[in-house]
Amino acid sequence: MVTACVAEALATRVALTGWMLPTALVVACLLPLRWRFPRCVLLLALPTLVTGELWLPAMAALHALAASERSRRIAAAGAAAVAVVSFVPWRAPGDYVWTVPETVLGVLLSGLLAVAPAALGRLARARRELAARLGELALSQERERRHAAEQAALRERERLARNVHDTAAHHLSLISLRSAELAAAAGSEEYRRQAEALGELSRRAAADLRDTVHHLGPGLDRLHELLGPAGAVAVRLEAEGCPADVGHAAYRIVQEALTNARRHAPGAPAVVDIGPAAGALRVVVRNGPSALPAPRPEPGGGQGLLGLHARAASLGGTLTAASTPDGGFQVEATLPVRGPA
Repeated sequence: MVTACVAEALATRVALTGWMLPTALVVACLLPLRWRFPRCVLLLALPTLVTGELWLPAMAALHALAASERSRRIAAAGAAAVAVVSFVPWRAPGDYVWTVPETVLGVLLSGLLAVAPAALGRLARARRELAARLGELALSQERERRHAAEQAALRERERLARNVHDTAAHHLSLISLRSAELAAAAGSEEYRRQAEALGELSRRAAADLRDTVHHLGPGLDRLHELLGPAGAVAVRLEAEGCPADVGHAAYRIVQEALTNARRHAPGAPAVVDIGPAAGALRVVVRNGPSALPAPRPEPGGGQGLLGLHARAASLGGTLTAASTPDGGFQVEATLPVRGPA
């Protein structure tokens, strides 16, 4: 546009006298600012219409004004100013012959110079607004699709959880009843205590399963329920101000680690250490070597540790599991403690 306006001024320089040519060149160089300051550039471009030879600077400035301004009145005022300035014969008003054909031709030319750039500018603005609204609509539809997919996945998880609960709760209730029968018919005090402990574990498992299905996972306040049956000792338990999701993850990590210790190292002493560490909650479960013969490996082993890794990673933490130099095993997790959102 700058090149076109400079070429127009140079091509008509013979008819431009005095201040007209320098003014036209300055206005042409200022045209790149028309999108940032459309009103000022249009006011500066109006004098070029006085020459009767230069049209492009005012048309470009009017187009930018119509495309930039939100108010239609301002765009209409700019178009009216261009039409009036271009219609009046400023250079020789006394010599102009106001015949009907000349007047009609001047009105048509002035109207074309004013209406065409303004209309194209408003059209460009309408296209931008339409594109923005279409973009917002697409984003809204994408959010609705994601929400619908999340709701469908949530309903499917709830359905699976209910099915698992119904099946597992049925078998756990049978185990509890069978344990009560064994305790009543036990021939020794030791067998009776073992049967009662088995029944208590089955009832506790049923309660945990019910809480999980209803999105109420156990936290560190129930850690003592794990330590006694597993024969573990908590050397430290400092988790004040710990968020519920972090506490639930720590509980599950201790639970899985103690289960693995009883499975792979029966009779081995276990130690649980939970405390703060640099803005995170550090969970350590360590067991010593087993004094009993190693049991036969169960199929599907190792899936519990994979689940613990995924649980820690979902909270932005880390988990490591490795053998200790004395032949035992240690699980260590670091869970960031996030404040309330």
